[in-house]
Amino acid sequence: MDRTNLTRPGGDWDALRLDVPESARPSLRLLAAHNRRFVLVDASVEGAPDADAPPLLLAEVDAGWFGVDYRCPTPYRSPFAPLRAAEARALGTPNDPAWYARWAHRMADELSRTGPLYGGEWLLSRDMDRTRLRFPEFALPTLPTWPEGHIDFNAHTYHYWEIMPLRPLASAEHGRVKAYRKQVRDGSLPPVLVWWISMFQTHVVLDGHDRLAASLAEGRVPPLLVLSRPTEHDAYVAGPVGGYEQRMAAIAGVPEGAVGNAVRDAGRQLARDLHRLREGYGLTRAWPLKGGVPAWQRLVERYAPDWTR
Repeated sequence: MDRTNLTRPGGDWDALRLDVPESARPSLRLLAAHNRRFVLVDASVEGAPDADAPPLLLAEVDAGWFGVDYRCPTPYRSPFAPLRAAEARALGTPNDPAWYARWAHRMADELSRTGPLYGGEWLLSRDMDRTRLRFPEFALPTLPTWPEGHIDFNAHTYHYWEIMPLRPLASAEHGRVKAYRKQVRDGSLPPVLVWWISMFQTHVVLDGHDRLAASLAEGRVPPLLVLSRPTEHDAYVAGPVGGYEQRMAAIAGVPEGAVGNAVRDAGRQLARDLHRLREGYGLTRAWPLKGGVPAWQRLVERYAPDWTR
């Protein structure tokens, strides 16, 4: 796949664009039994994704699209190669402007052989404002519960969407977590890779459950790389343009000598907003589940008979 480094208007690295061939077949994919019932499967486990592979995630969006009930019957295991401490140190620290770019290319190497990538354009981004993701309390209760729970779409704000673990997080005293906690403290912890899934309005962890646990144990926001599809919808342009028009209208009250700076600042803000929009979250593709709703219900009965929803 082709890769292109994207920069912010000021020139800093912002994201890595991945142009994936249409022939790509994702090993990790979403299947839709209905527009409200989904299953996430790892196609590498038992052949084709329509085979009866153990589901990683079963989900049912409520009829009003106010939220989603989910159950994770099978703990996820990242197929990525383990990250060694020496490699992490060699790639530097987040204080280096090129650090996120190096890790984005490292993650892209892994994604080229396994994971959710299908044909088209993807983004690996580091911008916390663009991802609208915050940890208000730096504690495990800020994460969706595992193995099941409910995500309330109405509870989301522009600045806060969840990260969903696909397996239970290890304790703060687990050996691997303790090793990562040292990296948290010395600033060399590799980023956690999360994937934005549009129909759940949620990120799921693709790689880095133990790194996430280590960051939370240290009371820190983990460094993140967010995998998403870009937004292509022209309708979303209205927000940035409306903000620009409001700023320009307010210039009428600006002292004459400051008008030039105000116009320049309004233009720069519009450029930043449009840039973020282009790299925003697009829609996630789902493939049909063979057998439809009855097949989805059989998966529930087999793998999650006690699921409460």
